[in-house]
Amino acid sequence: MKKKKQKRDYFVSCIVAAAGESRRMGENVNKLFLEIGGAPVIAHTLLALQNSGFIDEIIVAAKEEDMLDISDIAADFEIDKLKAIVKGGAVRAESVKAAIAELSEDCDLIAVHDGARPLVDEETIAEAVSAGFAFGAAACGVRPKATIKREDENGFIAETVDRSELFEIQTPQVFSKALFLNAYDAEKDALRAVTDDCALVEKLGTKIKITPGSYRNIKITTVEDIAVAEGLLSSEEW
Repeated sequence: MKKKKQKRDYFVSCIVAAAGESRRMGENVNKLFLEIGGAPVIAHTLLALQNSGFIDEIIVAAKEEDMLDISDIAADFEIDKLKAIVKGGAVRAESVKAAIAELSEDCDLIAVHDGARPLVDEETIAEAVSAGFAFGAAACGVRPKATIKREDENGFIAETVDRSELFEIQTPQVFSKALFLNAYDAEKDALRAVTDDCALVEKLGTKIKITPGSYRNIKITTVEDIAVAEGLLSSEEW
């Protein structure tokens, strides 16, 4: 069921990065089409955005061979916020950049979300979007649970890193349109060198507000993550 649009005077476009290679899943396996809770991963992702009161349109960047399947899934699950599916690039940032041409003229804020994060909740989206509007740049994140060590050049522990200063950054990451377009006006080599959108914005010297993420908002990367996602979906705790 679609949530009512929140009272706000800004328009939010969400780019879904869905052109990854799924290398850690094994040969010929596309994690986006694996099922959790009886539906493909990408369906859960699109439904979370469709049902959000903080997202107005969705643009998916996907591999060319997956575009039709994603279109069919979107139709099956009545994702009427979907504006376009575009051919992604060789790396994540190139895929996101390819989606920029499809942004509506009304767009004020751009959210970028991983296609492989199907369990993102409304509170996480709301916090990131609201902070993106207030500060111009925001990303959700969680504190690492494990002890983090820094490795030396010989493969030995060099030091223990203070976890209180660290965040595992998730998506959505949200930016003002002007800032986002400025960040993505970069050379191809610069796009290939980053792993998320914050990294490009950081290069401009812009501060990015960290908002509360969720340990439930996992990124499906390995086969084990599918089992975890299934458990989270079926657990009454969530």
